[in-house]
Amino acid sequence: MRLADTITVTIAGEAIELRPSLACAIRLERRPGSFQQLTRDIMDGNLTAAVEVIQDHTDLDFLPNRILEQLDTLKAPLLRYVMACAGVDPDDAQKAAPKGKPAKSVPFRDHLQDLYKKATGWLGWSPEVALDATPAEIVLAYEGRWDMLKAIYGGGKDQLTDDRPLEEKFRSVFTTFGTVKEAA
Repeated sequence: MRLADTITVTIAGEAIELRPSLACAIRLERRPGSFQQLTRDIMDGNLTAAVEVIQDHTDLDFLPNRILEQLDTLKAPLLRYVMACAGVDPDDAQKAAPKGKPAKSVPFRDHLQDLYKKATGWLGWSPEVALDATPAEIVLAYEGRWDMLKAIYGGGKDQLTDDRPLEEKFRSVFTTFGTVKEAA
């Protein structure tokens, strides 16, 4: 996954930078039909869908009147933007999933909430910082946190599996606190 860049569109000679933040993704997901319908609407040249995507990034007063003239040229960048909001890298989407391991399907709402939880919980970001980050930034930062924890504490499935009996695990943890009596 690569970091999502801002996507620039030009409407009536004005360059507008679209940043696929988590806040924008959450707002677009709440639209009837979520990302699936939004994608269809953009492909169909729907003016309302185009305005809904761009509205957070510019002044709305001039937008609907000027955007209609350029709907066809806006389809590709708006679709890239929607994919970035969904946390999809077009380059990764081309790669086939490993055979025998079907991808787990989750609703976008759950996916976006999970990204928010990771950003605020695991990474310790404030809600404002989390909502301003792109899904790609959150995923890469989260992966970086895991890499750091593995480097500090060891990692891998082999090291995380502890087959000792439960009593022995308690004894090894609590003996340093003096809470477990040693057998006489």
